[in-house]
Amino acid sequence: MTDDEVKKGASFFAELTQRFRQEEIECAAPEDDRLLVLLDGCEIGAVTQNGGMLLRKEFLDNPAASDLCHQVGAVAAEVHEYMELMENAPLLEASSLSDPYKLLADFNGYVLGGMESKHGVQFTTWMWTYGKDGLTLGHYCENDYAAAKQDFALRTGLVQKEKLFSPEQLTEIYRCIQDTLDHQYDITYEQEALLKETQEQIMDAVPDLPQRVAEAQAQEETAFSHPML
Repeated sequence: MTDDEVKKGASFFAELTQRFRQEEIECAAPEDDRLLVLLDGCEIGAVTQNGGMLLRKEFLDNPAASDLCHQVGAVAAEVHEYMELMENAPLLEASSLSDPYKLLADFNGYVLGGMESKHGVQFTTWMWTYGKDGLTLGHYCENDYAAAKQDFALRTGLVQKEKLFSPEQLTEIYRCIQDTLDHQYDITYEQEALLKETQEQIMDAVPDLPQRVAEAQAQEETAFSHPML
């Protein structure tokens, strides 16, 4: 492995560790080019330098480990994506900008910039001023890459706001689908397959879905156990 590859891997793991801390995912120091992932202090797998998640075979049938593996995989893939962009992107040059941002995207009068910091990569979207000399109306998304991409897509018109679902909406859709599957309603094989595919898509879109589902179920149980008078 070259020195550049070692440095690149270290940067990725440093950023990923920062994100895991924010997501309250337990991990250990990198070991043998892998970042170890823990569940209740026990090593269940590791993230590789290419952003892949490896789950130890003895945890394959463990639901908690499987859920965590899915969440870790989604976060790792996202971090790997934007760290690759940061490495290859040019500097964002504008008369009104003093911070060392990289230009990650530029479309229809708006830009998406990323800057490395002690709090992880910080993302911001701006509108170009007339003549593309300066930047204005910045939306600061901090370390939330997904929010920054969504904000950029909305501001540029690449995506219509009416076609987006919030994490809360997707969580309830997922729960409704699960209720349908659990109660074995009279649906066709094709419908069942489509519902399961939709669930998988929601899981990819909402990395902390298991936690959101658990919280929604707890709130629902509390509401039913304490009905309004």
